[in-house]
Amino acid sequence: MIIFISAILNVVNSFVGDLTCSSQLTQSTCWNLGYCFWDGSLCQIEDCYKIDEIAACRATGALHSPTVICNAIEMESYQYQLYANVCNEPSDDPNELVQHYIRYQEPKSGYPDKSSDGITLALWNTLFPQYGYIQQIYTIQILKQSMVQLDQTLDIYIRYGSLFLYDTYWTYDQEKAIAYMFQQLRDDTTLINTNKNPMITKLWSVVDNLFERFRIIGSNYTAIYPLYSISQVSLSRLQAELLGRKHVATFKWTQYIQNGYVQLLGYDLHQFGFDGQLTQVYEINVYDSGHNPLALTYGIIYTFPYDVSILPTIYLYSFNKATLQETQIRALTIGTFNDCSYDAITLKSTCKIYPLTANTQYFIGTSLTACGSITKRYQCKQPRCLWTGSICTNNPP
Repeated sequence: MIIFISAILNVVNSFVGDLTCSSQLTQSTCWNLGYCFWDGSLCQIEDCYKIDEIAACRATGALHSPTVICNAIEMESYQYQLYANVCNEPSDDPNELVQHYIRYQEPKSGYPDKSSDGITLALWNTLFPQYGYIQQIYTIQILKQSMVQLDQTLDIYIRYGSLFLYDTYWTYDQEKAIAYMFQQLRDDTTLINTNKNPMITKLWSVVDNLFERFRIIGSNYTAIYPLYSISQVSLSRLQAELLGRKHVATFKWTQYIQNGYVQLLGYDLHQFGFDGQLTQVYEINVYDSGHNPLALTYGIIYTFPYDVSILPTIYLYSFNKATLQETQIRALTIGTFNDCSYDAITLKSTCKIYPLTANTQYFIGTSLTACGSITKRYQCKQPRCLWTGSICTNNPP
């Protein structure tokens, strides 16, 4: 009987997701659990959004009992085919796949250091660019890459930029590659600022190349990805919009001096270590049909599915994506005939910013959380902040 009970206990103790991270004494056993990471000497609990083993986040798992550290996300089956997320923070809405912490599934095939035809990253950066190479570049598996390999891949995309502009295939592969690059830079914990900032600058160059490609194509188009979104709309439409987490940004204008396009870029600031913003940063650029910059007077309407009047003071910020620095412009007024108002019938709030004339990069939010006040590792992102041990500190540029 004693032997039988002992056998039952051994089975129970071997359930997936039961073991604590602190009980793992080697790097390999630590990583193999799927919800821990090795910090160089100890096995620590992984950020909830990076966890691969959902059992640890369920009711009887090591990260849910006796203390709730992470919750399981019971998603629809089709989402499991796209995204790797299985857990989220207890402070998040139950089962919400938080947009700015979405992870794409790592592909089973392909290589991080070469394309499918065997050409290495180093060789790609020495070959003379030719149109026939473009489709092979897309086979380089970015989600499997180290930061060194990602840096080489960014160089490849920049080197072949002039060919991407006239690629006869649609832009989806390039858009997807950019989404993967943003994800890799967001999730990296190894780089220091002197390495990460130049890589982010290179990524902006790849994004700019994509927008130039859209100007050549000339079609109305919108695409939403977890960490960035893009839209190109004809000026004749008189408005353009992009969706972010729990908000919509609508750009409106009433007249224009000649035909052309409005291009919108939205990107999330959590990936750079910012916390406290209510919206993404939205950048607007206007061009005539000949691809020349064009003046436009417009306004931005931010719409939220909740009452912003109960929040602390809301500010309008500008943002410089080259330096990754924000500037607080002014406090927004709250009330029926002010900047921001709440409609008790529709249960929605709107904040209206009028008039604007320059090509701008704006977002709105409450006072941004100082790095020293961030207590969670997953929110303490470079290049703005730096996580050391168990403390988040400022990370000056």
